[in-house]
Amino acid sequence: MHGTIDFAVYEDGKNFLGIAKVGLPDISYKKITVNGAGIPGDVDIPVLGHTDAMTMTIDFTDHRAEQERLAEMRTHVLDLRVAKESYDHVAGDISVIPHKYVVKVIPVSKTGGEVAPASAQTTTNTYSCLYMAEYINGKLVRKYDPFAYDHVDASGRNVLAAVKSALGK
Repeated sequence: MHGTIDFAVYEDGKNFLGIAKVGLPDISYKKITVNGAGIPGDVDIPVLGHTDAMTMTIDFTDHRAEQERLAEMRTHVLDLRVAKESYDHVAGDISVIPHKYVVKVIPVSKTGGEVAPASAQTTTNTYSCLYMAEYINGKLVRKYDPFAYDHVDASGRNVLAAVKSALGK
């Protein structure tokens, strides 16, 4: 059983960005629909390493100057550090497992939020996600970098290595 104890968002691995909720990017593979003689109907086959555009959101619950930097039209490297709780029901132990997500993003929109007495000014930033890597307990479990032809799965295999080689990259 796992649950998130807490997490923090940093830019460039050091600048704390405030209290937030993060909507991590989804990976959705592009598909080729195959049909014709010998196939009764359609079959969708994912194209190796190709994904639809990835987006992510950050909902800040406290409006701060640091967050305005994230609206600058440039690439931002964000580091989301997560402390997950794991319960071993056999041993009765509770342990903390570090998860980390590293993303490279470019802003596409920012809400101004709402200003009201005795309430937080929440804002939402939406980003185009250009790169994503996920680490569990310090081990890389997923990486997607379309510009470098890197799509590493949990086995550590770059599924685009043969494509990269075939293209002479």
